[in-house]
This record gives sequence, C-alpha cells and structure tokens, in this order.
Amino acid sequence: KMMCSFILRRFDEVKATARQYLELFERQGSASAQFINIYCIFYGGLLSLHYYRESQDQFWLDRAEHAIQKMEVWTAESVWNFENKLFLLQAEQYYAFGEMDRAAEKYKLAQKSSKKHRFIHEEALACELAASFHVKAGNVKFVAELIDRAVNCFQTWGAEGKVESLLIDDESYDGPNFGLETKR
Repeated sequence: KMMCSFILRRFDEVKATARQYLELFERQGSASAQFINIYCIFYGGLLSLHYYRESQDQFWLDRAEHAIQKMEVWTAESVWNFENKLFLLQAEQYYAFGEMDRAAEKYKLAQKSSKKHRFIHEEALACELAASFHVKAGNVKFVAELIDRAVNCFQTWGAEGKVESLLIDDESYDGPNFGLETKR
C-alpha cells in the first residue's frame, strides 16, 4: 500500500498506515534485506521525507534517517540493488533540509544508477521526484524533459494508469505539476 500510494501521489490515504507500520517495523529491528522489507523501508523513507517537508515533525525525520541508514548498509552489500534507492532517499533528504545543490546532484545520481542497473520503475520515480523538486526550486527548464523521461519509463514498465495521471496533470496546468503545487 505504501508503494502504490507513493507512486500515485495519494499521500493522505496512507499517512496513518505508514506511521503505524514504520513504528512496528522499527521496533522489530529487522536488518534483513528481504524483498518486502526493502520496499517498505524504501517507500516508507520516501513517504517520511514527504511528510517531514510538510510538517517538520521529528517523527518523520527519524523514520527517514532509519531508512537511509538501512539503505547504506544494504548498498555496501550490493551496489547494484540498492545504490539508486539510497541516492533517491538522500536527494529527498537534502531537499527537505533546503540543500538544493546537493539534492539536485543526488537526483541525477539516482536517475543514472536506476538506468544503469535497469530499475526502470525507479528511474521513472527518480525523474518524477526530480521534476517536482525542480518545480519547487524554480528550475523549470529541466521539468519537461524529466516528466517525459518519467512517462517513457512508466510506459515501458507497464504502469499505464500512472502514465495517464502524469499526462492528465500535465495538460491541466500551465506546466507539469503532476498533482503537486507549482511555483507560479
């Protein structure tokens, strides 16, 4: 549910569930890199950083930092599987802290690593989040290309519903905002 809600930008419907799940998962202390754990930590970290940017609530920052620490451990074990995820979490963290140059660099690294390691859906997500970041930062010259790349990656992955939502949002506004507030 966290993965789908994050990808489809349905933050409100998963916030309570994310809080409960992340608390439970943290109490269990599992460090194993099982498939379900990986994605719950990854998407839980992305959701936590989104909520932290909105609220500055320390609860969400603590969960995000936990996710980044786990991803650092796993990246040391397998760059192929985890590097892109770590870069994207770091990008979102730098963005949350207002470190825009560092965030921009990490978004680029996340896109490059996702492409190199053939995680097409995560390349799409990295492009979409980078586009959102650049809209908020006022760097609109990068946004159209990033959204085009996200759309192409999501199409290749077979996520037609996500593609449709990106294209609908793109046509609904002066520029792409894919369900986010834009800087006007």
